[in-house]
Amino acid sequence: MAKSLIPERSLIPSFRLQANSGGMFDTSDYKRDKNLVLFFMTQADRDFLMHLDQAAAVLRQQNAVIAVVCPSCCEVVGALYQAHRLLFAVLSDEKREVLRRFISFAEGEAFAALFITDRHGDVFFEYLAAAAHELPSFEDIARSLEFIESQCPEREGGAL
Repeated sequence: MAKSLIPERSLIPSFRLQANSGGMFDTSDYKRDKNLVLFFMTQADRDFLMHLDQAAAVLRQQNAVIAVVCPSCCEVVGALYQAHRLLFAVLSDEKREVLRRFISFAEGEAFAALFITDRHGDVFFEYLAAAAHELPSFEDIARSLEFIESQCPEREGGAL
C-alpha cells in the first residue's frame, strides 16, 4: 500500500519538472510567495482533471498554485489542453522520480495523493487514496488553504 514519505509540518523536497505548457515548473519559484496544492496520480483521470479545472480559479484565490504530477498524463492532458487552456500545471514525471521522493509505492500500484503546503513549503495537509475521486473535495481544499492563510504571520490576524 502506498505511503507518504513527507509528514505534515515538514518541508517538501524541491523539484523541477516539464509542464504541459512547455515550460518548466520549479517549486522553488513559489517559496515565500504562494501556497502549493500538489496532486500526484499514477494514472490520468480525465473526469478529475476536468473538475479540478473548474475548481482551480477558486483555489487560486487562496494564494495557491496548483500542479498535478503524473507519469502518464500526456495524452489525456493534450486533449484537454487543446479544448481549452487549463488553469493548473500538469507535470510530466515519466520516470516517477518525483513521485518516489514523496510516496513509497509498489510498482504498478495505482493511487492518488494530495499535498497542501504553505508559502514556505511546509506540508499542512497530506492525503493518500486509491483514486483521485477519494481525495478531499475541492471545497475542503479551499477551506484548508483558508486555514493556512490565517496562520501566516505576514497577514493581519495571522498567528505569530
